[in-house]
Amino acid sequence: MWARWALAIVVAVAVIAGIVILINRAGPDGATSEAGAEAEDNRLAEAPHFASLTPGSAPIATLEQAITRDVRQRIAAGQLTGPLRGVTCSVAGSSSAGRAPYHCTAQSADIAYPFLAVIDERRQRLTWCKIDQPPVAEAGPEIPVSASCRA
Repeated sequence: MWARWALAIVVAVAVIAGIVILINRAGPDGATSEAGAEAEDNRLAEAPHFASLTPGSAPIATLEQAITRDVRQRIAAGQLTGPLRGVTCSVAGSSSAGRAPYHCTAQSADIAYPFLAVIDERRQRLTWCKIDQPPVAEAGPEIPVSASCRA
């Protein structure tokens, strides 16, 4: 009888020791390094999109056309809900070093998709990023936007 008790105790100790070893190897929950957090931010960040600005063209109209093409591609790929009703852009601040910031909105299927954009007339380049809101309003840190999309 005592042998059964001893065997049960040995098995229980072995199971507990195994669980402790697995937990220690896995590391603490929620622990991330600074580099890991930065990599996650980069993964979540919207990659900037670019288009050329033809000399003599209307910069805002060209930006709206470029974002329109981008949104149509996203709708076709199933990333956004369509149909697209239009894209509008407006100045979002003062120019700095030839870079003018803009806020743009794509209206599609009664959803307003926000974009940040920069018109760089010196480099003849348009840059824009879709702003991805956190899944729940006021739920935590803002999802980062590439510095290329900010003036």
